[in-house]
Amino acid sequence: MKNIKISLLSLAVLFAVASCKQNKDENIEIPATTETVVPTEEAVNPTTVSEFQAQTVDDALASKIKDFLNKSFLKANDLKAIKADERHFQLYSIDLNKDGKNEVFVYLNSPYFCGSGGCTILLLSDQLEVITKFTVTRPPLFVEPSEKNGWNVLTVQSGNEWKELVYNKGTYPSNPSVVTKATYAAPDAKAIEIFGNKNLAKTYPF
Repeated sequence: MKNIKISLLSLAVLFAVASCKQNKDENIEIPATTETVVPTEEAVNPTTVSEFQAQTVDDALASKIKDFLNKSFLKANDLKAIKADERHFQLYSIDLNKDGKNEVFVYLNSPYFCGSGGCTILLLSDQLEVITKFTVTRPPLFVEPSEKNGWNVLTVQSGNEWKELVYNKGTYPSNPSVVTKATYAAPDAKAIEIFGNKNLAKTYPF
């Protein structure tokens, strides 16, 4: 009888020890990993490399220009005459007078706005007010490093001649074909090329 009691007591002790160990294991917290998983750039933005110039890509601005063209600049007859698949434009933002606000060139490059002498290009203020409506203008335009009257000089080719467009009395000359030939043979090497063949601009619909 004594041996049986000892055996039962031993079993009880073993059972108690096992239960304590199990509870201890269950209470152990597994520390959360401290490693931060950073998604790859491709996962965040699959098209991180743009084929367009940064100055020509601004979806929010393009939306405002679209409204301006449809609601203010173009008349009802214009909109009826322009085919749906020809309603598009390109933009280029640049500060021409060093006031910290970008003006924007808007290139209307559809057949409705283009002829043998060139196309219509608008120069708008940061408030989308028309500064100059360039007619019969053939891109590219060049923004010269030189300034006159507080604004950068523009150079454009017209009739196989380089024309210098100087800001005066709130605007640039609107028709390069009637401007006197520039005194230099080509744009400055540091001039900024706008809407050129090598500088791709994003095309937006309106």
